[in-house]
Amino acid sequence: MKKAYLFDIDGTLTPPRQEIDQKFAAFFLRFAKNNIVYLTTGSDRPKAIEQLGGSIIDACNGVFTCCGNQFWEGEKLVYEREFYPHPSLIKFLNERVAGSKFHTRTGNHIEYRKGMINFSVVGRNATHEQRALYESWDAEAGERKEIAAAILTDERFSNLDVSIGGMISMDIYPAGRDKSQSVHTVRQLHGLPIVFMGDKICPDGNDLPAAKALTGMSDEIYSVNDWRMTELLIKRHPED
Repeated sequence: MKKAYLFDIDGTLTPPRQEIDQKFAAFFLRFAKNNIVYLTTGSDRPKAIEQLGGSIIDACNGVFTCCGNQFWEGEKLVYEREFYPHPSLIKFLNERVAGSKFHTRTGNHIEYRKGMINFSVVGRNATHEQRALYESWDAEAGERKEIAAAILTDERFSNLDVSIGGMISMDIYPAGRDKSQSVHTVRQLHGLPIVFMGDKICPDGNDLPAAKALTGMSDEIYSVNDWRMTELLIKRHPED
């Protein structure tokens, strides 16, 4: 049966915040040229190109950026959805940066993207080593989960949703403006079973909304640990 494939990028096709492995890139490029392939990421399009390269982006049928709030077919922007956060949310997040017990701040804590904001206590300017330190600390301290829960239970933010992504950050957006948008659009375009692979299909993870939206009996959902696992799973699927 013909299928459509939907892949997260960061942690699924690439190491976190890094470029794709070159041998895997050659393999994935061939796969994208021979199948119906879409990408979905919390990052913007320039970051997706930086991680995967223009050839892979062009070979895919489309790319959903900013958690599905932008949809690109090649260089054509098909749609985009805006989000203008209330000042009370920004104040709340800045207070969380100031009050965190983690020892490092690198700047760029609140990054505005189409349809969402990305928030990080350590800051998006962190080096890979600083990201790894925060990820390890957060696994014990549970800071991101606690901040997410605080937003979700605050009446001021009742129209918002939160998901945790990557090593250091979380995505904040209007309820429903998450990666499930990617699933709905692919389904409308092709009407085919969807195979989805992501590394954050977990409570509070930013791949979970896409997984939850896959309700077809022939849909397939794979939670991966890294790009090597993704490669093995792809090789199990015969090319259409």
